[in-house]
Formats: sequence, C-alpha cells, structure tokens
Amino acid sequence: MINQYRPQRFRRAQLRGRDVEIGTIPVGEIISLPGGRVIVEAWLPREIGAGRFDRGRWANAYVAGGGHLAQVRRLADGKRLRIADHHLLRATS
Repeated sequence: MINQYRPQRFRRAQLRGRDVEIGTIPVGEIISLPGGRVIVEAWLPREIGAGRFDRGRWANAYVAGGGHLAQVRRLADGKRLRIADHHLLRATS
C-alpha cells in the first residue's frame, strides 16, 4: 500500500483520475519519534472481528480501507514496529 486509504484523518487527492481520501502520512516518510527516527514502510489492513461467515463459523476479515496501524522501521537498528497513526501525526506536527 502506497497510501493509507479511507482513514479517519485524511486529505483528498486524485489517483488514476478519481478523487480519493488518503492518509496524511505517505509510505517512505521519515519521522522523529522519542525512541529514534523511523521510516513508514506500510499501512496494515484493518482486521474486522467475525467479519464473515466461513464454513459454518464466523471468521475475521481484513479490509484495506480504514487501517490505522503503520509498520515502521527504526533507522538506528532496523527493528520493525507497529505504531498507530495518531502517534505519527503527533510527531509530525
């Protein structure tokens, strides 16, 4: 995912001729957090508990829109972390 699609906090952009709502932090952005500088590697799909009925039981479903967790990599040691978007937004403003 290059962008975060249909997030709670968004900006409008045109992609492939369509107006879409994308997140305020793109993949590849470097952000300074209290634990060090990180690079945003990906936006993870949102998990919906019991989102679909499969083989006689409820199963979780994953949807690309609305995800708020980012996979980031700490630049100092390469450790990968999952961080909510509000922490990243607070660090950029």
